[in-house]
Amino acid sequence: MKRHFGVVSVGAVCLMVVGLPPGALAQVPGDAPDSGLRWMARAVGPDMPPGEPAWGTTSPIAYVVPGISFNNRLGAQHNQWSDGYIYLGQVGVNAYDQAIHLPSGAVVDGVTLYCFVNGVGEVDLAFNRWTGTTSTGFSPTLLLSDAANETGGYQGGYHPLPSTETIRNFDPVTGDANMYILTVDMHVSGYLEDTRFGGVVVWYRLQISPAPASATFSDVPTGYWAFRHIEALAASGITAGCGGGNFCPESYVKRSEMAVYLAKALGLHWPDGPAL
Repeated sequence: MKRHFGVVSVGAVCLMVVGLPPGALAQVPGDAPDSGLRWMARAVGPDMPPGEPAWGTTSPIAYVVPGISFNNRLGAQHNQWSDGYIYLGQVGVNAYDQAIHLPSGAVVDGVTLYCFVNGVGEVDLAFNRWTGTTSTGFSPTLLLSDAANETGGYQGGYHPLPSTETIRNFDPVTGDANMYILTVDMHVSGYLEDTRFGGVVVWYRLQISPAPASATFSDVPTGYWAFRHIEALAASGITAGCGGGNFCPESYVKRSEMAVYLAKALGLHWPDGPAL
């Protein structure tokens, strides 16, 4: 008797920061419009990127950068408010920046800005990619620019990038390195506490590497339906096939083989503490 196996993903829901995207409200056959997770998505939707709730390569991942972790620039000063936001220590324009670190291949869709503006003030957000080599220095490419300057108290919300950005940390051919920097300018000419900055959430998704032009395994041609996925496993060192230059794509997977795949893919198991 032949056996199949499946891997089930279990997702956790966090309403405070990660949440579910507003696109989750779209009804699909068999779903009640306000049932379960869809009701919760409506409660937190304005700060989340659009899209159906899904796990793996299509689920938005929240990279949270608290305001207090930003670096002061241009003589900037700040203090922390009781709500966790920071506010200026002096009247004028104050600049802050913070690098973010995402895996190569991640796709950045947009950011959520958290700020408080209640009076004469403004919070400007910029997201730049700085590209350079050891001999040329670095030059910026603006990926997103946005501002919150109206009186309204706590505000910000989700801001999509005009064009999604695929993270490429380093190009071994050209020697170019890319650095991704968030910059926030806070402008205030009245009460210092009336302009505050809470932080930024960078929303990104994981993706599978593009398929190569030629096949690694003789029994998995470029037109095979799972060609891209099998090639990604091989390039990652997760599988070397079944021998003889073949992958045996239609064969069933043993539990021992499944253990090898999962352990390699997830980097299992390396606990903190004494050496194993």
